[in-house]
Amino acid sequence: MKLDKFCQSCMMPKESAMFSAGTEKDGNKKNDYCNYCYIKGEFTQKDTIKTAKDMQEMVKTQLQKQGIGKVKRWFYTIGIPKLDRWNRG
Repeated sequence: MKLDKFCQSCMMPKESAMFSAGTEKDGNKKNDYCNYCYIKGEFTQKDTIKTAKDMQEMVKTQLQKQGIGKVKRWFYTIGIPKLDRWNRG
């Protein structure tokens, strides 16, 4: 699976109608991340989401609220630890 087609923080598909690119401090778009994860050059929810596992749990909760079943929630979040945000050195 090519991960560059997803937000590199939460794995939202860039093809999704809900996807809007995040922004840098200067207002330029940062297409690597969605606007739910990255605004004005900073990650959102940085006090509560510190690890890939934290992000997986948050995304699963949001998907559950949307009525997405357990298997699909797992499928949609399994790749999160492989994303760039969680693999920076």
